[in-house]
Amino acid sequence: METKFIDFWENLDRQGGMRQSAMFTEDELKAWYTTNQLDLEWLEKPSRHQFRWRLNNDRWVTLARQVSHEQSLRKQFSKQAPRDLYIGTSAWLNPVDLPRLKDEHAPAPILLDHLVVFDIDFRPFCYRRLERARQVTNSLLHWLEQHEDLSLQYISYSGGKGFHLVLKDNDRSIFGTPEPRLREQKVRDSRKKLLNRVLDAGFEVDPTVTADTRRIIRLPGSLHGTTGWCCTRISREQLSQPLKTWRSTIPRNKRHARMKYWPLGLGGTFSSLVALTTRPLKRKKTKKQHPPSRNPAPQSISMQMSSQVVGTKGRSALMAWVPTRWKEGQRTYFIKTLTEKGWTPIYNFTDGTHEFVIVPRAIPIQQLRKELPKLGLQQLATEIGTLGHYWIDMSTPQQGEKDADELRHIGRWDEGASISNVPWSSTHIEALRRLDVEVDPDGDVAGRPEPAMRIVTKV
Repeated sequence: METKFIDFWENLDRQGGMRQSAMFTEDELKAWYTTNQLDLEWLEKPSRHQFRWRLNNDRWVTLARQVSHEQSLRKQFSKQAPRDLYIGTSAWLNPVDLPRLKDEHAPAPILLDHLVVFDIDFRPFCYRRLERARQVTNSLLHWLEQHEDLSLQYISYSGGKGFHLVLKDNDRSIFGTPEPRLREQKVRDSRKKLLNRVLDAGFEVDPTVTADTRRIIRLPGSLHGTTGWCCTRISREQLSQPLKTWRSTIPRNKRHARMKYWPLGLGGTFSSLVALTTRPLKRKKTKKQHPPSRNPAPQSISMQMSSQVVGTKGRSALMAWVPTRWKEGQRTYFIKTLTEKGWTPIYNFTDGTHEFVIVPRAIPIQQLRKELPKLGLQQLATEIGTLGHYWIDMSTPQQGEKDADELRHIGRWDEGASISNVPWSSTHIEALRRLDVEVDPDGDVAGRPEPAMRIVTKV
């Protein structure tokens, strides 16, 4: 078998499909937050909410104090402005230094309220997909009004690929539960039931947002650090009208990403790369010419990512396609083993046929190599022994001109907060971000946000 490699990111960037880690400079971000106000008018008490943001170097900051006014929040950005700014969906008696959900040794925080949030995103960032997201959001709002006891707080365009519906639960009985931990669990359970009703009704919403009491969402008035468009509250009238009639009213940075009608997606990228990688190399003419083979070997193309945590020595993340032969018991053992070792969270994806998991932790390779065979992943262990890391297909191999199906995030295998002494992998947090999954690391982060990628043509 012959394998040919090309530089995936270089070629994809030429076609406009590459997401940059930092679109704006520090000075540009400071200028934005100096001249543009944040939108906190919809909040009754901002001091009850947690604020978090990501810097240009991919480090996360959690505000270590309570703020009551928009000006107080913007003052926090005098030294380093955020690339992306978020607010917690829960209201707490004290939102500072919140303990982890599973930290039973710390006093439980007092949950006062929890916003009902639906996140509707359609990849990639372009007009056509965003218009589809608007239609789904509008339909969902009408459905909620007919079937649920909720009050609309606001609708927002996220600045990226979709919209947020933010509502308030009119049933306050759960928040009267005296025991704080039980109260929070009851709220989570109630939100899960609501989410399931919405999913059963056929609405395509992010299944990881609604039921999470520790969730953060983009703050209206903040700049989307990848697109340069502003997260903006919109009216119901705007939501009911085509995007083209009000798109021009959305604030944005002067260097914002152009909203193409239909940019090259992963499938289109593969089609282009098939032609690129299977094109015969130009050779100098020789006297002897050989006729082409009547039965050329079929070629398949796949995009691969390395498990290596770039910038570290001897650390690797865990990524794997779930064997189709697995039964429920093997899946349960996989989750139990990884949870006991602190190798969580386990992010789950599908390409429509197969399942794929990513664990964004910087795991020592000797430990990982030892455990992989027990988990039924012997081939990956063998490759680690040979290379010190392994390459994994990020798409099922495609032959000829057939497009590859994109990976779609469908949730997590584990539940709740991840308690672990294993550092996060900055490399694979960035990989997840490119797959439209935002990870909020709450501990040490190792490596650099530079996933090693390649396109492989197998003959």
